[in-house]
Amino acid sequence: MKNQSKMWIYAIVIIILLTILGVLLKFALWNDTSSNNALTGSNSSTGNNTSSGNSTSTTNQEVVKTSTSLEQKKNRGEVSYSNYDAKIDLSTLSSTGNGVSINGTTIKITKAGTYYFTGTAENANIVINAGDDDNVVLVFENADITSKTTSVINGVKAKNIMINLKEGSTNTFTDSSNYTEFTGDDEHNATVFSKTDLIFNGTGTLIVNANYKDGIKSKDDLVITNVTLKITSVDDGLRGKDCVDIKDANITITSTGDGIKSTNDSNTEKGYIIIDGGNINIQTKEDGIQAETVLTISNVDMTIQTTGDTKDTNVSSKGLKAEKEITINSGNINITSTDDSIHSNYYIIINGGTMTLSSGDYGIHADTNIIINGGTMNITKSYEGIEAAYIEINDGDIKLVASDDGINASDGSGSSGPGKMMQQSSNADVQLVVNGGTIYIDAQGDGLDSNGNITQTGGSIIVAGTTNGGDGAIDYDGTFYVSGGSLVAYGATSMWQNPSTSSSQYSICFSQTGKEGDTIELKDSKGNTIESIQTAKAYGAIVFSNSKLTKGETYTLYVNGSQASSQELTSIVTSNLSSQGIMGGGGMMNGGGRQGK
Repeated sequence: MKNQSKMWIYAIVIIILLTILGVLLKFALWNDTSSNNALTGSNSSTGNNTSSGNSTSTTNQEVVKTSTSLEQKKNRGEVSYSNYDAKIDLSTLSSTGNGVSINGTTIKITKAGTYYFTGTAENANIVINAGDDDNVVLVFENADITSKTTSVINGVKAKNIMINLKEGSTNTFTDSSNYTEFTGDDEHNATVFSKTDLIFNGTGTLIVNANYKDGIKSKDDLVITNVTLKITSVDDGLRGKDCVDIKDANITITSTGDGIKSTNDSNTEKGYIIIDGGNINIQTKEDGIQAETVLTISNVDMTIQTTGDTKDTNVSSKGLKAEKEITINSGNINITSTDDSIHSNYYIIINGGTMTLSSGDYGIHADTNIIINGGTMNITKSYEGIEAAYIEINDGDIKLVASDDGINASDGSGSSGPGKMMQQSSNADVQLVVNGGTIYIDAQGDGLDSNGNITQTGGSIIVAGTTNGGDGAIDYDGTFYVSGGSLVAYGATSMWQNPSTSSSQYSICFSQTGKEGDTIELKDSKGNTIESIQTAKAYGAIVFSNSKLTKGETYTLYVNGSQASSQELTSIVTSNLSSQGIMGGGGMMNGGGRQGK
């Protein structure tokens, strides 16, 4: 009986101990998971990425985890190596140390370690074929390597391959236009090629002359920190399958393919590009920077020029391009592109930065949402300036020139063509919302255009509309509801639309012809100036909406200092413009209009 009691006591004690152990283990795993989540969360700013109306904007966290691993972050910054496992003299193709063998022109590394290279080799290549858990570091100091048969560096197998460029050194890698030697089960096709994570760091310089195909390519992650890269490539410049993560690097690329590219389209948590700091200069025939999922840009000085032929439907020649989302947080970005300057198949979020864009097609285009929370945008040339199904402008300074529509809320279902009349119902999901910011539009087509509704709650908008009869300074198919901010729009009258009579802020429209360079002022009965602008082109009418407008007040329009016209504000939309041929805002077809493009 005593033995049985002891056995029960032992059993209870064991159960208690196992329970405590399980709790401790669960707590430890929870902490580990929390730590990992902190390291793999999105790097993008999403604090301001909110929107009103029917916005369906998203954040990067919902699309892809855009961060590097802890191990990669440890490798960031200048790393100084003094203890080498082996030293390789490229001039004599000889080595001292362990883990390396040389057979003819091939330098083979077979295990983890740090390997130092210097000298000049007229025909040599480096093959890394180490263990799956091995970290291999290649340190280059004034190394000049030409390979006549294959890649200069071919990373067949390792856990990570790190290339460290010694401070103050200039290194040059050059491959042949024809590869005759291949190692491993994959055909490598870049001057620097790796099947595993490829990491560049240090503060030295690497010149890459890619004569076969790509300059630098990883079939896993490509991480670049601090280094200076100068790449000339017959195909892509930088290519990482799972990601390209660039921090404070100086990169110059001249290529005929894409400048910087990520390609993983089978995993939504991969295929992204992050650029944070540094200088990027790209000249290419195809896309400047192309991410398969998300592209995030911060704190960078960037210049991109694309020169591809847009008549070739098989070639994309955009400046910045992403399948899911582009987020621009800050930086100085200059893009000259034959195709769209900034393009996403889903979302574009601009939180800040200074952008100068010259486009042969769209300045900024997204298939679904564009959210602008800040920044300075100067679109000096475009077919259409800004286009998406939903556009929300909360802040920022925007100036744009367009040969067709200026800002166009469209889902792509409309028909194009100057003056084309469309009897089509409004799409309520298509919206242009202006809550703040300063906007100046010079458009040869419609200035503010929506296949659905336009809403203005704040901000300052000036529209220099078309002089052609087939378009209008303002064009919408639903309503244009104004409750705040200021609006001045002028242009041709045949397709004229004012803000909707359902608005809560007053608008006043004048029938007034004039020319480019006129100074126009709107004054109240006491001589106070409500608005003052200088016209950029000829016009036939002008409309003002401003919180200073008061019902019952008489307002006078002055042109070049002379009184041109006066009206008493009697209703939400007051106009002395004839309704003949005019559409919307109290005209023949209030709230209707031509289908935008």
